Parts: sequence; C-alpha cells; structure tokens
Amino acid sequence: MIDYLDPDERREIATAMLATAGYGPAERTAIIADLPLWVRGQLPGGQAAPRVAAMLDLAWLGTIERLSDGSVPLKTFLEAVLYFAGSNVAADPIRRKLAEVDAQATGAPPVPPSPPEEIQEKYVTRTAMVPRRFLDGALEAAKAVAKLSVRRVENGQVVQRDGEPVVYVGTGWLIGSGLMITNHHVINARNQGEALASGADFEAQLAGTTARFDYDEENLAGTEIAAGELVAADRALDYALFRVVSNRTPLEIAREPILNVVPEEAAAVNIIQHPDGHAKKWGVRNNLVFAATAVELRYFTDTLNGSSGSPVLNDEWKAVALHRGSKFVTGVQFQGRSVAYVNVGTQISAILDHLAANHAGKVPELSQ
Repeated sequence: MIDYLDPDERREIATAMLATAGYGPAERTAIIADLPLWVRGQLPGGQAAPRVAAMLDLAWLGTIERLSDGSVPLKTFLEAVLYFAGSNVAADPIRRKLAEVDAQATGAPPVPPSPPEEIQEKYVTRTAMVPRRFLDGALEAAKAVAKLSVRRVENGQVVQRDGEPVVYVGTGWLIGSGLMITNHHVINARNQGEALASGADFEAQLAGTTARFDYDEENLAGTEIAAGELVAADRALDYALFRVVSNRTPLEIAREPILNVVPEEAAAVNIIQHPDGHAKKWGVRNNLVFAATAVELRYFTDTLNGSSGSPVLNDEWKAVALHRGSKFVTGVQFQGRSVAYVNVGTQISAILDHLAANHAGKVPELSQ
C-alpha cells in the first residue's frame, strides 16, 4: 500500500500548515472544500484540536494513491493549504512535498538539481507586456492540446479500485497531422519507483487512452477521441508518439534547439496544460528559459504541477520542448520572489533527431 508521507514528513507538514494557513474548524472547512464529498466525510480529524486534526487528516490522505478520475487527494489538499499560506516561506516544506507527490504519482523521472549559480535575479528585468496577436495565438494553439486519461493495465488486465479503472492523467498535443505526442511516463502509467509497464501492458494502456480536446472549462464536456497506433517511444527522452483520428491543425514546431542562453536575453516560454487532469490552463507568466543543452531545456515557472506531456512554446506559439517534470527549489531569487519551480523539457529538435535515426519513414508528417 502506498503512503506518500512518512511520520517525520507528517509532523513537518502539519507544523508548516499551522504556522502559515491554520487548521482550526473554519480553516479546515475551507481547505478540504475541493475534495470529493465522500473523501471529506471520511477524514478522521473533524472533532480534534487543530494539530491533532492536521496529523490525522494527513495520515489518512497519504494512503490514497489516486481517485477514479486520476486525481490525488493529498495533492488537492496541499494545493489548498498553499493557497491560504500565500508566499510565506515557512510553507516551503509543503511546496517541496507537493512537488514530490506530483512526481511520485505521475511517475515522472526525477529532475536533477541545478547549480545555484545558474539561477540569477537579473531575469527580473524582462518585460511581461505582449501584443494582441500573442493572445490570439494562445487561443488557436490550445485547440491542438488535449487532456489524456490512461487506464493502468497489469498482466493484460485493467486495474480496478472500488469497481472503477485506475486512471493516470496527463496532457498531449498534435505535433503533426493525426499525430499526438506526450511523455513516455504518462502512457507508462506507473508511480515513481515502480517497475516499468511491460511492452504488452504499455501498448494496452495506449489502446485504452482517451484524448479530450476543448476541455477549456470545468463545466465543458469537450470532444473525446481514442488513441490509435503507437508510432515511437523513448524512455530516456520521455516521449511517446501515437496516431489519432483528427483533422485538427497541429502545433507548429521549432526545429532548431534553444541554445546559448543569456540571462539578459532569456527566451520566454509558454505552457498549455491540463494540470492534474483539470480544465486547460495557460502558463504565460514567470516562464523564462535559464539553461539549455541539445537535449534538455530548463525553465522557471510557478504555475505548473503535474502537466506531464504539455507543449513548451515560444512567443510565436511554436513548440520548442515537451514538458516532462518539475522540481521545487529554495534559495532562488526569480522575479522578486524567493521560491520557484525549476522545470525540464525535452527539446523538440532532439525528438526529431531520434525519430530520424530510429524510425525513418514512419513519420513523413514530421519530415522537412
């Protein structure tokens, strides 16, 4: 059985909660409001004093791996706590744990730490003003982005809990005509530290995957289609490419990598995502590239948690990278704030090179 929190972590998180958000009856009611009714009803801390209530509720939430819609109750709970904690640095243990739970639940590969000297306050000088065409481009690009729901399969059987399939969620997008891309770990549908799905189970999970377009508000049904044939996948680059039946216009892609990052001239990037399987969001603020290699792109953001497979786009809304993971860091000064999430994406140019070297002829849609 999974447990996201060990006893020491529960004590640390409870202490940070009480110091920053509080957990009296009123605060507790507000914090748990976004949890499903049946989850709220089973929380054990209702009649206890604040510190005891926090420990009891955290202990119980830590044992729920995910719900049938793919959401993780502990994540929802910690996000609500952070909303009330605001930017208080005493809430850093909660932010760090939220990032860890997110990575563990999605199976995203851990993001290696970055040398502190890479992250510099001078990025704060960049203007955030954009022209009208930037907003028009954001709405047009979003039409190619979908929420993905992946049913977990073990030994050829769909895993169920309480009569419902166990579902992992992520984001996918059209990279070519009838071609969708996401992370390998999204289709792998395993928690961090678990063995990879077998080849047969991986393909079965893809076959049961649905892509939900136009899910732009929580009350919109959107348009759902099924995933088709697997074209290519690579664990190291963390991508999976598969066919879908869709006549939607794909995103434009940037074929040249972003390299030689200079802080004063840092490229801005934008991320269209379905965080935690919720309605579509645009990450267009506080997002700047701070480091790059031929394979990886590293960028700041404080707007993402669990948007695996999202497109990372430049200001012309061309995809430059495939987002694959985040890491909460402390001691970082960025845009006047002392905390940030450092994110990693795979450069699209590296994926194209891998396809050309290993799957030549299978994706004519992506040829020059």
